[in-house]
Amino acid sequence: MKLFQMLLSRRSFLQKYTSSPELTEEVLSLFCETLPLNLDEEGDRNAQLGIDHPAEYVLKPQREGGGNNMWDQEMKQKLISLKGNPARAQFILMKKIRPPIRKNKFVKRGVITEELDTVSEFGYYSVYCTNVSDNEDKVISNRVVGPLVRTKSATENEGGVAVGISAIDSPFFVLPSQSD
Repeated sequence: MKLFQMLLSRRSFLQKYTSSPELTEEVLSLFCETLPLNLDEEGDRNAQLGIDHPAEYVLKPQREGGGNNMWDQEMKQKLISLKGNPARAQFILMKKIRPPIRKNKFVKRGVITEELDTVSEFGYYSVYCTNVSDNEDKVISNRVVGPLVRTKSATENEGGVAVGISAIDSPFFVLPSQSD
């Protein structure tokens, strides 16, 4: 999944699937810079970026669910230890996202927490099902099924709901008033 996210942040990849340069730029604006760490000149340059600027990047393995990313000095040490190692290609380097901080409360085990600084990540639940037969993929369903908001303390690096770091939140959409 992380490698696919990386492709979505590359202009050359998106241009194959968008209808205009304007649409390509609009889609690109939605993604953070995500860099490969292959054992080649580009991967070496990218690894050095993470080593030189550990506060600006996060090292992500090919896993989902939270609790697997490496940050700051841990990331720097990991990148140094992976120099020349083919295992480095199993990671990507992503520019850190800096979302706005908002005051919020959590409900944990039926108890409302004190108000704290939080950040939220907006996304979508989606369904993608295929039937593979005779070496041919047949898409059965590919659709968005609803909004997803994950909220966590602003002091947390990780954001996995499954590991208890963040919570599923409820989006409340407000339409602009007529005077806006």
